[in-house]
Amino acid sequence: MAPRKTGTRKRKFAEALGGEGPGEREEKDAEERDDKRRKDRGNKKYIGAHVGIQGGIWKAVGACTDLGGSSFALFLGSQRSWKRPALDHSAAAKFREQCSLQRYDPAHILPHGSYLMNCGSPKEDVFEKSQALLVDELSRCNLLGLKLYNFHPGSSLGSITTEQCVDKIAGAINHAHQQVPSVVTVLENMSGQGSTVGGKFSELKSIIDKVRDQTRVGVCLDTCHAFAAGYNLAAEGGVKNMLNEFDQEVGLHYLKAIHLNDSKGKVGCNLDRHEDIGKGQIGISAFRDIVNEPRLDNIPLILETPGRPGFEYAEQIELLYSLYEKQ
Repeated sequence: MAPRKTGTRKRKFAEALGGEGPGEREEKDAEERDDKRRKDRGNKKYIGAHVGIQGGIWKAVGACTDLGGSSFALFLGSQRSWKRPALDHSAAAKFREQCSLQRYDPAHILPHGSYLMNCGSPKEDVFEKSQALLVDELSRCNLLGLKLYNFHPGSSLGSITTEQCVDKIAGAINHAHQQVPSVVTVLENMSGQGSTVGGKFSELKSIIDKVRDQTRVGVCLDTCHAFAAGYNLAAEGGVKNMLNEFDQEVGLHYLKAIHLNDSKGKVGCNLDRHEDIGKGQIGISAFRDIVNEPRLDNIPLILETPGRPGFEYAEQIELLYSLYEKQ
């Protein structure tokens, strides 16, 4: 889901200028604001959104702050090309500086993979380009000081078996892990649309089982995708039931993030159609359960909703925090 502009909302933090390190006053101000944000909104819930990188990748940090977010997702380059210019080292340094100044922990930043990638593709040229792009994106994460990287597993395109597609996805991950250290590859669950892999938790586990270094693989659960794939979050106790099933089939220690999206389609529809929080078939009660679920503490909870006038990311973040019952 493409990020949107943050509008005219006043920026809460000053940007560092000319690559200079933040002064003591800026650091103290940032610390005070961060303490207030944590006090106002709870110490363990990190809700944010997918933000843009227009004007420089470091702009994403301030964009999240403008929205009142505590976590964020971003793309690492153009979504329209397999080959992008190398990430500028000075831009990467500004990004790291802004994260430090505005007090964002890398554990709460989740880059999103290019939609061009299909690491399960039966077409050898597409597979090779996808594998190379995966390596490039993990390298960008390293340069930015980030430790997580989220991507859609892939699709068989209906011409190979699910098992063969799983083998190719795991092979691409193993190759990328050999090329780039440290970064955790985070698989996203899918809606079950078409021939995509990852709609069933068992398919995610099949990929994980074939990854050699399982300390470097995880899962991001998208609520819309899960609902569309047949996990009924809208039912009473639906969120707990989904997490219980995920724990049994995959393991909660692999859960690294949540994408917060309501669904335009009904449960089991297999359609990847995101809706604004509380405006779709999942409904507001499930999102209240999500923000109050202790098993989802301390991980990024990231919006990818379409937005509508008066109910954009900032308003939806505020709504979600208002549902949190402070301990």
